[in-house]
Amino acid sequence: MARFEQKDRSSVQFERQAAPCEILRLVQPRGVGQASTMIFHVHAHVDDHMFKATAKTARDAFAKAVEWHVVGRLTGISISDGTRIYSIAEFASVMALAEIANIKASAKQHEANR
Repeated sequence: MARFEQKDRSSVQFERQAAPCEILRLVQPRGVGQASTMIFHVHAHVDDHMFKATAKTARDAFAKAVEWHVVGRLTGISISDGTRIYSIAEFASVMALAEIANIKASAKQHEANR
């Protein structure tokens, strides 16, 4: 049976994003603001083996992480944007906040063009 090391994350202070606008670059489509090309890295550890995947979009990285977690039953999965490392739950929250901010920015841009 595989043994997994679990770390107590309650004592670790995670750096939170101050505002959704700081994480807009994760899901921002072309034409709104200044989206930059990013490469996302998905990692998972099983025993002494590390699985790695790269994705060009946040959605692809999230899909791969969820696939590994649900279908592959892997644990310890993380998603990195080159700056921060997120758990699946953290990344889902960041994506949701970014999507909300993106909708607001699109609405403001649409009203400004009227």
